[in-house]
Amino acid sequence: MLDKIKTFLDKWGRVFLDIVMATVTYLAFYKKDIFSKLDMWSWLVYFILIGAFIKTDFKSNKYKKSCITFAGIFSFMMIIGEVMYENLYSFENNFALLMQPINLLYLIGVFNIFYLLLTWSVPYLLDLKINKNINAPNKAKLIFVLSFIIILLCQMPYFLNFYPGLLSTDSVSQLNTIVKGFQNLSDHHPVMHTIFVAIPYYIGFGLSNSIETGVAFSSFTQMVCLSLMFAYLIKFLYERNVSKLALTAIVLFYAFLPVFGYYSITMWKDVMFGGFLLLLTIETVKLVEKKDEDNLKFEELFKFTLVSLLCVFFRNNAIYMYMVLALATFLLPKNFWKKIFACMLFVFVFYFVIKGPIFDALNIKKSASAEYIGMPMQQIGRMAYKEVDFTDEEAKLLNELMPIEDLKKAYNPKTSDGIKFNENYNSEAFNKNKLEYLKLYISLVLKHPEIAIEAYLISTLGYWYPGVIHWTVATGIVKNAQRLTLNPITTPLMDKIIRALGSRSAVILTITWSIALCFWIILIFGYITKKRKGLKYIYAFIPVFGIWLTMLLASPVYGEFRYIFGAYTCLPLFVILPFIGEKKD
Repeated sequence: MLDKIKTFLDKWGRVFLDIVMATVTYLAFYKKDIFSKLDMWSWLVYFILIGAFIKTDFKSNKYKKSCITFAGIFSFMMIIGEVMYENLYSFENNFALLMQPINLLYLIGVFNIFYLLLTWSVPYLLDLKINKNINAPNKAKLIFVLSFIIILLCQMPYFLNFYPGLLSTDSVSQLNTIVKGFQNLSDHHPVMHTIFVAIPYYIGFGLSNSIETGVAFSSFTQMVCLSLMFAYLIKFLYERNVSKLALTAIVLFYAFLPVFGYYSITMWKDVMFGGFLLLLTIETVKLVEKKDEDNLKFEELFKFTLVSLLCVFFRNNAIYMYMVLALATFLLPKNFWKKIFACMLFVFVFYFVIKGPIFDALNIKKSASAEYIGMPMQQIGRMAYKEVDFTDEEAKLLNELMPIEDLKKAYNPKTSDGIKFNENYNSEAFNKNKLEYLKLYISLVLKHPEIAIEAYLISTLGYWYPGVIHWTVATGIVKNAQRLTLNPITTPLMDKIIRALGSRSAVILTITWSIALCFWIILIFGYITKKRKGLKYIYAFIPVFGIWLTMLLASPVYGEFRYIFGAYTCLPLFVILPFIGEKKD
């Protein structure tokens, strides 16, 4: 009798528990208004959840701990992110809101869904056996050319529709420098990128005596360069016997995802940097593929050094990314360190010599970056916004830097620019009393830790919470001294289609604009790569991780897509990396 009861409980007890978990998950999303009403479709979702829980064998998942860890972190970040996002301008304590029953229920619901998905996908991906496709080595160049042509042709409609190119305020500032013959040249916009824009611009202008043609030449050059870099990845994967189906999917990813069409013709440093970051990631993969130091060829070390230089000179904060990469070299075999460090040392020395004495000799103004004060001022700004009681001494110091009332008005949880570049912000006072303001900052953080943490989480929200999709693309040319405007070479219908593709309201494409979602995907495939190929392959993820880290530490905007564009250029490589073979020397 006891055996029958035990058998019954083993069989139906689990079913009962699955139904309870499905019900809790459904109620979590219903209470959060994911389902607006109890209709046929919501009931269908409910029964699908029950079926999914019953069908899933959680006990046999040998990667249970990893799945629980990922699901726990993700669900915790989701609930924190949602509460922060809904209360950007609230005077309430967001951490108290986290403890509301509805939010705790939602936490459980998100955990259950994500754990369910991971339980299905992680074991499958880790145990996936891919039949090696033996690609003909002599066709690698042909694959490169075909990929380049396809991607370029698919991006051409954007070029024609937004002729001569897309220019934001930063772009126009850079164009003014070029038009004026590099007068008062500054490294605020990286000098190397300014030169990159200027060369085709001067060629176009020289042929036509037209600023419009010059800008068009620059836009087209960038589009060609980006397509070449994407095609290089396709060739790299083809040489490692990636299947033609996977290669086709990656080509379509670069050819048809709107972000690449828009960004390929936008005059931003972030675009070319995103391409160079992809090249750097490819070169790191080539390094970790090697079994020993003797297989490290001069050609490969040269390419690694060259793309490293291009990265650090095309984006001012890339040098910090490269420092992270240098620190992570311990992931590689010890006998690699000598040669890799030699390359990196050369990059650092060359960078600081050029940015130091060479720039000084050429009277190139250094980047007067205020980013390192952005986060502290956001935290203090939120304290002022929430009207905390400052002591007389604190108020005196703050008023010298920026009047507290002005600080309160200027505070914007989405960006630090309102404070950093405020006309009432006294940078001289800060520069004269840096130590005093550092002491003040530490003191205020210790006195108001909840507000300080809250301000930090909000200021970085878009980089870890998938629900934030901030300003993504430029769609025109801002007002400029050259009176340059768009001159489209397409039909109004084509313009409507292309603009719809770039809209954040496009339901299907919305997820492609989520910075945080991209990074969660990269983190999961980083784990898959580590499990399948070993720890040293994590080294290939470090450049993108390093850029993400710089955004978490000093981002001026709470989720600026272009700052993290490089993650999207590298995404196909990260997804396919766990499954590819190695090129035979």
